[in-house]
Amino acid sequence: VATESSGSSGINAEYGGVGRAVIQMCKAEGFNTVNIIRDRDNADQVKEELRSIGADAVFTVSERQELEKFCKTYTPQLALNMVGGRETISLLKCLGHGSNLVTYGAMSNSPMSVPFGLMVFKDITLNNYWMTRWTREFAGTSVEGEMFEQIGDWFKSGVLTPTPHEERSFFDYEEAFKRAFQRKQLFVCDRTLSDTRVAELV
Repeated sequence: VATESSGSSGINAEYGGVGRAVIQMCKAEGFNTVNIIRDRDNADQVKEELRSIGADAVFTVSERQELEKFCKTYTPQLALNMVGGRETISLLKCLGHGSNLVTYGAMSNSPMSVPFGLMVFKDITLNNYWMTRWTREFAGTSVEGEMFEQIGDWFKSGVLTPTPHEERSFFDYEEAFKRAFQRKQLFVCDRTLSDTRVAELV
């Protein structure tokens, strides 16, 4: 994705698992990334965490001027759009001539804004990606096998790391729901089966 190390990939994938994975994979393959996150109380902490896994630059949605200034020097040729809505305009403004915008999500639940001038005069191509469609097309093929093998190698070598999460027993579901908006919650079978409360069900 994107250009070589002299370029960047604009990512509007937020702070989730996909965005983090793209940052790490781009770093491994020699691509730079400029990332956009939502405004939040712990924005500085999130920025530092994303930089620690390979992000070259991180801006909040409200830092539009800083983002545009950065992109004039390091012009992206590919943007990945997870949010949609009017924030898509920020991505399009960052892109260089003849670049691509790939949309794979719409977390904003709002129509995607694509100004005529940005799309036509900059010759930007709009594409989309749907994992379900890709799986239907390549399931059981060598392409799918090579993809999983590569991902597995990246995890084994430490290039890819899991999204920060808390592992819990199913018995702790109430606490997990309370904490879900602070950190991802992962229910683990081993933790559940070794939980002393299992005996109460027998």
